[in-house]
Amino acid sequence: MIIDNRARRQWLAGGLLLLLPGSSRLVAADPADAVRTASKAWRDAVIRQDAAALQRLLADDLVYAHSSGKTESKAEYIMAVTKPPAHYESFTESTTKVRVYGDAAVLEGHVVVKPAGRDSYRVRTLEVYVKHAGQWQMTAHQSARLAP
Repeated sequence: MIIDNRARRQWLAGGLLLLLPGSSRLVAADPADAVRTASKAWRDAVIRQDAAALQRLLADDLVYAHSSGKTESKAEYIMAVTKPPAHYESFTESTTKVRVYGDAAVLEGHVVVKPAGRDSYRVRTLEVYVKHAGQWQMTAHQSARLAP
């Protein structure tokens, strides 16, 4: 196999970039996976009623629309979901898709919600994330309850 000088220089330059400090951004993990991780961390924090984690995971300008139609700000949402007793036992996601647009992302899919002490129900969810200081935060959420 013959490699011309131009191709060799491009290949070497690319290899050197990977060795430079801070160049990990060039080969960073899939941003969609990072958004999925942020979504899972949010759901886990809700189950644990972890206000500190929710403060980190939710953007300050959060608009949270419940499947009932009720809308809350970040402060209202955190106060509601961390107030005892426990509100949720589990969230089971399916058909989750993430589309990333630079420092913004949209996550959509279906979730089976298991409230504490009540029957589970299924929702279609739409979550919007923004990247702030290197961390994905939810800035908008809307869900619609689906027929059983």
